[in-house]
Amino acid sequence: MSHAVIWIVGLSALGVVVVRRRSVAIALVGLQSLVLGAQAISQAAGASTVLLVAGIVLVAKAIALPALLAAVVSRTREPGRMASERHPLARLTVALAVALAVVALMPDIGLAQVAVEHTAVGLVALGIAIAVVRRPAVFQALGFLVVENGIYLAALAAPKGFPVFIELGLVFDLVVVVSVAGAFSAKIHEEFGTGDTSLLGDLRD
Repeated sequence: MSHAVIWIVGLSALGVVVVRRRSVAIALVGLQSLVLGAQAISQAAGASTVLLVAGIVLVAKAIALPALLAAVVSRTREPGRMASERHPLARLTVALAVALAVVALMPDIGLAQVAVEHTAVGLVALGIAIAVVRRPAVFQALGFLVVENGIYLAALAAPKGFPVFIELGLVFDLVVVVSVAGAFSAKIHEEFGTGDTSLLGDLRD
């Protein structure tokens, strides 16, 4: 796997940690998924099943899911910058610290390329960190997409890849998660005038 792919997926995940606009973050995750889908297709010569799965993942993740989230964003415009979103460098520091710690502590998972292995594990950690440190519901949904991209990157570098039914199951789960997150974000915005999930902490029985 080329170093360009590794750099693109890694930097795009870090971009989701710091960017302010939800539309930019959606575009970054879409680019990440597109690059991984293209890599899968390039590796699928002579393996029609793998090519089919790669095509489904590419269409579902790089086009359909970002389009769904973009539609949510267009219906839930924020009146101003959220108070919980004013410290991008702090978010980046926390996310990087978590990712580097996980990569350092993670045992060898048997991938041929060490750089790919570290990037895949780092993506999973960054995705979880995004879901934790970003308050808008759309960003939290994007965190799950980054986690899945880390798993998919590992599958591309694994000697035999993942079984087809596992990859299709991941795509189905993501469609459900993103759909629920989109509806959740719209409902929060309807009630509070913003998609900031930190406001949910003020709710009482």
